[in-house]
Amino acid sequence: MAHFHYVIFGGAVLGLFAGLYFWWPKIWGHFLSERLGNWNFWVMLVGFNLTFGPMHILGLQGMSRRIDTYARGYGFEFWNMAATIGSFLIALGVLLFIWNVVKSKRDAPHLPPPGPDPWDGRTLEWSIPSPVPEHNFDTVPQVHGRDEWWHTKYAENDEGRVVRVATVEEAAQTGEATGVHLPSPSFWPLAVAVGLPLIGYGLIFNLWLALIGALLTIASLYSWALEPVDDPDAAHDHHDEDHHEESDQTESDPDAEGDQR
Repeated sequence: MAHFHYVIFGGAVLGLFAGLYFWWPKIWGHFLSERLGNWNFWVMLVGFNLTFGPMHILGLQGMSRRIDTYARGYGFEFWNMAATIGSFLIALGVLLFIWNVVKSKRDAPHLPPPGPDPWDGRTLEWSIPSPVPEHNFDTVPQVHGRDEWWHTKYAENDEGRVVRVATVEEAAQTGEATGVHLPSPSFWPLAVAVGLPLIGYGLIFNLWLALIGALLTIASLYSWALEPVDDPDAAHDHHDEDHHEESDQTESDPDAEGDQR
């Protein structure tokens, strides 16, 4: 069971970093360094195995879990030292990732942009520009099956082979749509995000803190639900005003409506 937990935990952390490398260009509009990414992966992989692997041996030797000290002479020194070195390698891997973020941001203006679909992806987020515009999709995508974006780019020919039917530039949305309506900005989701960790932390250490978190979460959800969807005084900054002005002008000017038709 301990080995199972170790594999799950290590895989989850490495998967988290893999997801960051995968979606980074979609979020920020530039790649992370592949060379530093390879170093990041191997250092963390070795670090996780060197940290948690020796713990199985220590358990077989009789060392209890979650103790901060032990007497000399039990034979625990070597494998605990190996685990300590592994933990420092994990920390080094995190530092490599941070350096990758800083260096890639600095180098991004001098490198080609990633485009909307740098990985030849399958899912819909790769059909819009990188970084993602505030309104996400210019038009709501019509999904007819699994991997809709992939099937927009590829199809099977008469021989059953997969062939490209559209380039990314032809199929992707431009992100230049105006008049796309979005709800008004709100800080209540942030308040909910603060309350939930307080509940979890409080359930472990202090129930009064959990109560405070619960009250904050409930009040935030209640306020969020009652908040107006459209606040005329809120700054959307999504060019909604252009759409409204055009509609008002059309209604007030019959000739303009006729010209549009």
